[in-house]
Amino acid sequence: MRGHEENYSYLCAALRARAARFYTWEELSSLARGGFESLKSEFLEGRYSESYRSQLLSSLSSPLRKIELAIMFEITRRLRSAHLKAQGEPHELMSVVLSQADLHNFRIILRRFASKGSHQEQEYLWHLYGDLPRKFFKNLWESDSITMARERIYLFGNPRGAILDSALAVLQTSKNLILAERELILNYIGYYETSISKFPNKNGAIVKEYLGRLVDLWNLNLWLKQRIGAEESRSSADYLPGGAWINPKDLSNAKVITDVIRWTPWYKAVRTKTFNSTMEFQWHIQREFWRWQISLFRKDPLGFEVPFGYIAKALAEWSNLNIIAIGTAFRLNPDKIIGRLIPTK
Repeated sequence: MRGHEENYSYLCAALRARAARFYTWEELSSLARGGFESLKSEFLEGRYSESYRSQLLSSLSSPLRKIELAIMFEITRRLRSAHLKAQGEPHELMSVVLSQADLHNFRIILRRFASKGSHQEQEYLWHLYGDLPRKFFKNLWESDSITMARERIYLFGNPRGAILDSALAVLQTSKNLILAERELILNYIGYYETSISKFPNKNGAIVKEYLGRLVDLWNLNLWLKQRIGAEESRSSADYLPGGAWINPKDLSNAKVITDVIRWTPWYKAVRTKTFNSTMEFQWHIQREFWRWQISLFRKDPLGFEVPFGYIAKALAEWSNLNIIAIGTAFRLNPDKIIGRLIPTK
């Protein structure tokens, strides 16, 4: 059993050394310009070779799927290994940040049951660096109905499952994905606030701001959906409380989104840009969220900033390599591929 003594010195030194394995911005740009065959060669011989070669034995996956699986396995392995090195405070705080894997998968399950079309037959590539195992999500994915999924959550017996169960209950009665997602995030934040409250210091404050920024993102996206008249938003949802920088009251009265974010860190994402669509605006806001997380990696060499930033770097690499793999496989313009990447500098 892990003790309560923190080990920031050892952990931060180990993660700073491991961070050298991530691709630089220049290397990512080169991969985007090299084409799909060049990318396969890099995966065969480079930093992902062990995970990639294990996929070559499978005849069931396409070349693109093999690369996607290699990325998933490698990043999951790195994050789990990093978490195992932590003790005491950093271990508990990392648990909260890594729980975003479960939140990500919960949202996928919600959308699977909210979809009116045919469901994807191929199993989703789950994020598995959180607390819940693949078996849990696979069973829910294969459920024939919300009722069956909720029964399986109950039988699994993990208290974190209740976070998803209450959201599925809202979806079942309201048929409204936005209301269900609101319930999901509200319960997710409430569940992990207890863990953070044990650390009333600047390390705990980082994770508290992280959860608050998740709320900000959801509220900003809700504002946009309500203004463009999205079908899901016809059943009105209230803004979530507990945001880091966005006041829900100001947001509900705003006619122009920049009036609300002008004096917040979110304004960095939009202050010098013109957007052709709401999706473009949302992407730049999301990229600012990543940029903030990654920037903390070099702030305090002996604080939670290092493991927090390391997690962000790992997940940004996962996203970036997936974008490059899909973009090169479909022969998209390299500049467009690079334009979609999360900045890593």
